[in-house]
Amino acid sequence: MSAVPIIIPFFREYAKLEKCKAAIAAQTYAGCEVFVRDNTHDNILFTAAVNEGLARYCWRPDVRYVIVLNQDAYMKPDCVQQLVDFMDAHPDCGVACPIQCAEGTSQVTWGGSWEAFPFGRHRKEPLASYREPFETFWANGACMMIRAETIREVGMFDRNMRFICSDSDFSFTARSRGWKVFVVPQARAEHSLGASNQANVEISLVKCRDALYFAQKWLTGGVYRRLAFEGPGLHRTAVRQWAERMRHDVHVLERQAGASSKASLLSMMAEWNQPPQPRAPGRY
Repeated sequence: MSAVPIIIPFFREYAKLEKCKAAIAAQTYAGCEVFVRDNTHDNILFTAAVNEGLARYCWRPDVRYVIVLNQDAYMKPDCVQQLVDFMDAHPDCGVACPIQCAEGTSQVTWGGSWEAFPFGRHRKEPLASYREPFETFWANGACMMIRAETIREVGMFDRNMRFICSDSDFSFTARSRGWKVFVVPQARAEHSLGASNQANVEISLVKCRDALYFAQKWLTGGVYRRLAFEGPGLHRTAVRQWAERMRHDVHVLERQAGASSKASLLSMMAEWNQPPQPRAPGRY
């Protein structure tokens, strides 16, 4: 049986942590290992704490899956087993999540995801309506199982989002590489929805900065645009011209597929490799 490390970012709520650990001890899956990153004194926040655990476990040969778990999320006894069974049966699944209900109730608080921005909107249909596993846009970091292979390929959580958004960001990144994100209704967890809501100006500021960075990365493209335009020849006018030229060349190659000689193809590639014209003064 493979080990399943469970990474818990912890901050001061000792009673909730003990309840969380008791739920882990009651799991029917015997290979659970608990890693608590105690943020009580240095408070490196969610993403950095998760990344410490991912770095510790995801390159171990006996670890196929890891779980990220809030200190106030309590897994039902067969939750880990249900997630492992699903991941074993679906090798293209990079992330799998249980249905989350409010503590002590059957009221769904997360049953899949809608919009990630700005602070995430969750599906909350009645519990009885969830029957079969289904794909969702992004996983909720309160309780998510991640394939270690996905971490090794995609990388760890983006540390530029320190407290929120890094779970949805990781999900989008994984999906962009061909991995799928699933909700597994047979797996259940309760979430008390209290410990992560630290109500102070500093945390509110962190959350707003996280959401802004997420928008600049995924919605406005500002982060990627800054990186992609590095280099003196990569100004917008030149890029538009190159893109138009490439579209034309693709059209020509599609028409000549199988008929173009190796020499003409090499000639076209050599033409592509000519350096772009220097940026004109005042142009960007």
